[in-house]
Amino acid sequence: MPNPASSQPSAPASRRLRFAEAPLPWLYALWKFWRPHTVIGTSLSVLGLMAIVLAGLAPAERPGSLLLLGLVGQAGQACLLGNLYIVGLNQLEDIDIDCINKPHLPLAAGEFTVSDGRWIVGLAGLGAVVLGILGGPWLLATVGLSLIIGTAYSRPPLRLKRFPFWASFCILAVRGVVVNLGLFLHFSDRLGQPSLCRGECGR
Repeated sequence: MPNPASSQPSAPASRRLRFAEAPLPWLYALWKFWRPHTVIGTSLSVLGLMAIVLAGLAPAERPGSLLLLGLVGQAGQACLLGNLYIVGLNQLEDIDIDCINKPHLPLAAGEFTVSDGRWIVGLAGLGAVVLGILGGPWLLATVGLSLIIGTAYSRPPLRLKRFPFWASFCILAVRGVVVNLGLFLHFSDRLGQPSLCRGECGR
């Protein structure tokens, strides 16, 4: 009689990567775990929204390059860590499926163990929240809402990715609304631009 445990997909332990032993392969595995296309999309969103806010400023109102780098760097790191949390959590919940459809991903390939994945996802989520707190209310709201929706997308009991409408809604809500509106308000606030909230609250 087959052992029930043997029915669970598990990659060979010998393929597990450790940073101390093979830093470059480990970093490449992390890059795959981070899903490069989402990293590129998130980075372009941060840069594009900063450019939109700057376009609304008079030349004399534009901040120095160091301040700009600081704002973009902080927001970019927070969003990229939030991105790592979301895509990593999705992979943790889909190991069985990825072993068939995406065997190159680190968890499915055995380059990362489930424990490795949980540590990476947990630290990424914590880092995103900490940077959001340090960045101000709009950045925290952007990161926080993204993490909540991303968790509902992948994790039981909701696991909204099971339903085509709700899966599409989650992706559209994060990429189309939360990130764009949240970062625009964050950069506007940090650069002293009036926001819709200020205008309404000041009446």
